[in-house]
This record gives sequence, structure tokens and C-alpha cells, in this order.
Amino acid sequence: MTVTVKSKTELVVPPSVQRQAGIRSGDRLEFSVSSGTITIAPAKPATYKPTKAELAAIRKGESAIARGEHVSLTDFLHGLDSNRRKAGTKTNRKVSR
Repeated sequence: MTVTVKSKTELVVPPSVQRQAGIRSGDRLEFSVSSGTITIAPAKPATYKPTKAELAAIRKGESAIARGEHVSLTDFLHGLDSNRRKAGTKTNRKVSR
């Protein structure tokens, strides 16, 4: 398909070309130009950047591991279970007569 580019209109990718390329609404695209050729590719997903507080917690955890202070996964999970399973005092329900 051939399209004529005009000065007052935007360059539009025809729907048939979008279907063939698998481009859907909401897709992020990256355009690159080299020697008169335009290449359209899917944009790479944004990488996660931890906050300062998260970086500090990571450093603290890594230093604790380096000192040998660690808890096995089994112990960690057991500790979580025991906190959840704490039973309150049982009371008898008062039944109105």
C-alpha cells in the first residue's frame, strides 16, 4: 500500500498494516531512524527502580546475611503461622431466654 504524505496531515499507519504487524490499541512502540529507514518495534517495558527506603532495606538485609544472621524459610513460615494461629480466650455465649 502506498500513501502520499501531505504537509497538514499526520503520518498514519493503515489498519491493515497494523493487523499484519500485530499492533493493538495500547501497545507502546519505539521508532528509530537510520539512513532514511524508519523502524517500528515494540517498546521495552519500563524497569522497576526501587525507592531509597527499599534500597536501604536491601542493604540492611544483605549486611545481616553477610554477618550470618539469617532465618531459614521453614522457620520464617512457621513464625508467620504461629502469629496467625494465636487463639483468644474462649467465652461462652450468653443466650437470652
